[in-house]
Amino acid sequence: MFSQSDLWQFVPEHNAYSGSGRISFSLPQGEVSGPATVELSSSGKITIRTHIEHYVIPPEYRDLLMPFLHGAIPKQDGNKTVFKDRGEHSITGIEVTVADGRFRGTRGLVGGSHVDLLGNKNATLDIVPGDLEFVVAENESEELWCIPLFGGLGEFRGCENACSITDHVPYIHFAADGHVCGVQIFEPSDVADDRRFSAVAFGAIDGRPHGTPDEVSALIPWGLFSALEFACGRDVGSPWIELRGSDRQLRRRIHFRFGARGHKEGYPAFSLFDSARADSGVSAFIRRFFNLPEDVRRLLTPAMNLVRSGAPGNVSVDGSIADLVKALDAICKRHNLTRQNLLKNLDPANAKSIAEVTVEARERLGIVRRQCKADGKLNDLAVIDRIVSRQANVATSETDFGIAVAALLRKANLHDADAMNAYYSGLPIEVTWEGLLSSIRGQVIHSGAIHLNHRHELLGWFHLARHLHDVCKRVLFWEVGYKGTYKPSNVTFAGTYEVDRVAPTTTVSQLGYTVPPCSL
Repeated sequence: MFSQSDLWQFVPEHNAYSGSGRISFSLPQGEVSGPATVELSSSGKITIRTHIEHYVIPPEYRDLLMPFLHGAIPKQDGNKTVFKDRGEHSITGIEVTVADGRFRGTRGLVGGSHVDLLGNKNATLDIVPGDLEFVVAENESEELWCIPLFGGLGEFRGCENACSITDHVPYIHFAADGHVCGVQIFEPSDVADDRRFSAVAFGAIDGRPHGTPDEVSALIPWGLFSALEFACGRDVGSPWIELRGSDRQLRRRIHFRFGARGHKEGYPAFSLFDSARADSGVSAFIRRFFNLPEDVRRLLTPAMNLVRSGAPGNVSVDGSIADLVKALDAICKRHNLTRQNLLKNLDPANAKSIAEVTVEARERLGIVRRQCKADGKLNDLAVIDRIVSRQANVATSETDFGIAVAALLRKANLHDADAMNAYYSGLPIEVTWEGLLSSIRGQVIHSGAIHLNHRHELLGWFHLARHLHDVCKRVLFWEVGYKGTYKPSNVTFAGTYEVDRVAPTTTVSQLGYTVPPCSL
């Protein structure tokens, strides 16, 4: 397994390298070189500062370096050179040799510059690279990938499901797309400052292509960061990915930034207590999730990301509900539930009564159309035909968010709709949970906000957001086949709760409401 000293190998405490460098630009060709410093940050930001000692640029630039670097196009105006517009110059090669290895890259941007105005011979250039690699040992075998993880994973120390044979280090073991992977969580005492990682994810390369930065990035199982953020309710990010040999020694480091979108803490899916059972907790969830084919994980990760960003308290109540209805919308579409056959959802006796009413209405509309034609009101015929067409499908085909969500919950054997409608049925006004969901979806998606008559209504909508967040969690658990315990978003007391904890008889107070909202 890895230690934090492994991950910080070759990274000085001040997080900077010094060496000599060379930078190349696209046409017109030129070369710029000089001593360079590579500055790294734990967030993944990289800056290369070069003190220009040597450069060769096309003669039409009259030995003026900065116009060349910024892509200005030289134009002759008599005996003068005038620089107009901006060209398409870009950095096509970066190389900085340091004591422990070599940085290299194929693209970057000029982030800033300082030039000696007397002769333009002394300049300092800041480069922001786009695909920087740090190469320690070339032409040596690379067997493992690993990524240091920043984020709130330290609380899951003790939730591991496996232990290494050689050094007996516990870790979360899982397989993704046929490749063995793991997440090792460090002791909390090791993460006292924000320069330290809380965990490391790793896996076997198993002969997959890994020459280019894009190929190296593809080694990371799809959905890893989304699954970890969903589990812990916090941002999880990494400043780079490393390739190591079977001896765990560093071979290459590719400076990509992964994850960490800047959200506040949300509602985690699990607590430490959920790992008390072998089939529960973060390890069981991760294993279940990565047992899914990659194409299924690709369909689920957007919903996971929306559940993370839509955690109540991260954003406004409107923004939270908007993200959560988008997540439910996406899952309903995945199961082809957005368009419902309404008659099939009814009790057989009610379905028969509605069918008889619609047949009668269709016959009467036919009489109206024939009379219009006889009276010569030909302009009305197209409108009536459209009404007849819509009436023919009025009880069979309908797109309704609330009804689709209720159908999704029935499919997942979750009873929140039954519990909420039991409450609404006792009110003196005509309201259903499905109708409320459809109305609020229209408000937050199309109007961008919830209309409030009084400030005290805000608490009810916050409670609804917590409930929807909890519904999204349990639907995603059902999607991945997870049946253990979890940490609800809408309970007062800590403990272990089953995914199927909601019954038709569950009260609204048990779902986290003081007074559920009834209308917009």
